[in-house]
Amino acid sequence: MNSKIARANKAIEESGVLIKLDAYSPEVVSTIFVSLDTKESDIDIVCTYQEQEAFIEAFESAYSGYEAYSMRPRKDHALGRFHCNQFLIEVYASETPVELQTAYRHYQVMKRLVKIGDNEFIDRIRQLKESGLKTEPAICRVMGISGDPYAAVLELENWSEKELTKLLNFAQASL
Repeated sequence: MNSKIARANKAIEESGVLIKLDAYSPEVVSTIFVSLDTKESDIDIVCTYQEQEAFIEAFESAYSGYEAYSMRPRKDHALGRFHCNQFLIEVYASETPVELQTAYRHYQVMKRLVKIGDNEFIDRIRQLKESGLKTEPAICRVMGISGDPYAAVLELENWSEKELTKLLNFAQASL
């Protein structure tokens, strides 16, 4: 395990975010844990709530004393942030079950791609991210996928390992 992953795990543990927000089904969806991170990557967590106000109160109670605390409630979601152990921890919550949230679904695809891809694949995505691209557009550029990168990554979730491997091999051969 690399040191950044270890430090991120320590931040998650020290903040108690997975325990304190357990009632909201928290799931870590950070690129740090799939090696697609950059120096600026934060720890992303998604949650689900039935009542937004209850989630906001729980988050505020747990994290309002932390450095860089913020809470931005919106009509259909809430976004809370705080710093712990030199990481920004960002928690997105909505009524949508975690497994159906876009960030969670993208993360599952990323895990599969990293497992299938080689170090060159990972390095190329990270380089594109360092130059300013977000993760999904970087993945699509490396894989030669056109169109809306966020929709394209979601489409990949239904692809078999064989299909993903074939696409990755084709993309690498095209370089």
